Amino acid sequence: MVSSSSFTSLPDKILGCIRVSVAGHIASHIALSQTCRRWRDVYQEESCWQFACFKAGFGRPRRRRRYSAAGSHEGALRWRELAYLLVSHADQCEINSCKDANRHFARHYANSVRHSIRDPLSSTLAIEIHPLYFYLHFAHSPDGAPGTHTPLPDTFSILLTHLPTFPESKTSQYGPLCSHPNASCAFATFPPMESLSFEDANGDVFLSVENPDGCTILDVNRGFAELIPRDMTQLQIAMDHYRELILTSGLSSLQFAELIKRDRGFLGDHEYPFLQELMAQA
Repeated sequence: MVSSSSFTSLPDKILGCIRVSVAGHIASHIALSQTCRRWRDVYQEESCWQFACFKAGFGRPRRRRRYSAAGSHEGALRWRELAYLLVSHADQCEINSCKDANRHFARHYANSVRHSIRDPLSSTLAIEIHPLYFYLHFAHSPDGAPGTHTPLPDTFSILLTHLPTFPESKTSQYGPLCSHPNASCAFATFPPMESLSFEDANGDVFLSVENPDGCTILDVNRGFAELIPRDMTQLQIAMDHYRELILTSGLSSLQFAELIKRDRGFLGDHEYPFLQELMAQA
């Protein structure tokens, strides 16, 4: 039997091996950090939490530029805070594709020798796109046949990921996506990439996304949202959605708008489409 004193006297190299052995399981990292003072000191380093998130398939989405200097991570969640948030949300969320967002590539990360986004990539490794990319951004066939998607992302599907949902449905619907940190923070590809370019059927790049910590689903989602035209069609879709929520809320349009605009998602920077137009009509 190993006493607590002998455990805490283990050399740093052994502690490092233990930490690596639970790579990909953020809850285990949290448990280790709470075991004793020695482990607490180990996990004081933000790099430990970034490692834990990376090996679990999660990155840190970039905040909107107007909320941080030049789109940096200034004012963003620390990696430790993000790790705790991911574990907490997984316990509450009812959407399997959110709470188990890292499951699809779990074996890939377990077998990968990379411990951070800055570790070199194998030149022969094929890039795979996370299934959430298709699920959130593409119109599916009416019969629900899997793998049937339109050639380009669907503006209606993308717009819905930025609109609110009914309060009682927040844990069971993507509304908005930024209310679901696990889906939002999942890396958009395996292996994770610092930059991604998306091409249309003609091979022309229509969107480029960059994140030095690895491009996430939310990074890509927001990139697509910026391409949505602010025309009457999109305005009408948003207004119809807002009016349906207002009707069931018992609030006035202005009261409803004031209520939801305070919910800015886990990064504190979400902006609801056409909300100013709704307030102007109130």
